[in-house]
Amino acid sequence: MFSRFEFVLTETALSLRRHPMMAFAAITCVAATLFVAGIVGLALLNAHHAVDNALNRVRFVVYFHPDPETTREEARAAYRKICGLPQVQSAEFVTSERAWTKIRKDDPQYARLIERNPLPDSVVIKAVHVEDIPALREQIHTWPEVHSINDAPEVSSFLENSQRALRRVGSVMGIILLLLSLVIIHHTIELTLYARRKEIHIMALVGATPSTVALPFLLEGIVYGLVGGGLAFGFLALLYNFFIVTMRSEYGAKLLQDSALLSQGIVALLVAGVVLGLSGSIISVIKYLRRPRSKVTNA
Repeated sequence: MFSRFEFVLTETALSLRRHPMMAFAAITCVAATLFVAGIVGLALLNAHHAVDNALNRVRFVVYFHPDPETTREEARAAYRKICGLPQVQSAEFVTSERAWTKIRKDDPQYARLIERNPLPDSVVIKAVHVEDIPALREQIHTWPEVHSINDAPEVSSFLENSQRALRRVGSVMGIILLLLSLVIIHHTIELTLYARRKEIHIMALVGATPSTVALPFLLEGIVYGLVGGGLAFGFLALLYNFFIVTMRSEYGAKLLQDSALLSQGIVALLVAGVVLGLSGSIISVIKYLRRPRSKVTNA
């Protein structure tokens, strides 16, 4: 068992040493592909994070009839009913005096044109899910205390559509980039197998099983993927940190920063590299072992 394991390691190291340009090309291609995939992923994550933040800030306002048609006590009773609705995440009661004070502070010129406070009591509502807003609006609008409801359905719809589009784009881009990596590794291992076809034939003559022949190449593919994933992550980390500093200093924008997400990114790139390297090697080895043999060399 140990001798076979030692043989696999020796053959893998021998292949990497004898074909450094192929190894370099494979590692570079894997690193470049995973690097591009990482850039696309980070861009989509930041866009998704921005959309989520925008969705979390979506509110709508319920305005009650002015006093005396709807008294303060009746408005507060309606506010408590709103808080009890299962679709409501949070609600804030805003008195007419508080709203008028805010307007006088934000727009004093407008406030000077009006002699008295024209604003009614209101409630600012945040729904559990943005898609719950239309049903909530229809339900609350039928209450006798409610005068009108102010929301922006087109904004909510746009944000929801953007979120769905980002998921679709991310899925499609991820599949394309993963397939590209798989093709690159497959052809690199295939070239290595072809270059070593005489050695493989000699190994078969001395009794090596197909699995023994295949294992060094599978390990070689794993090495390509692991090193390529590590390089991709290193370059991504440097570039992303540069963008974080630049966006904050130049534009005052904050990119997504999450230590847990960073750890997941490291693992994801390394696992993706290993899986791609192993998958490409398996496809190449199976294809090579099943190919017609030469009538001259039998290799």
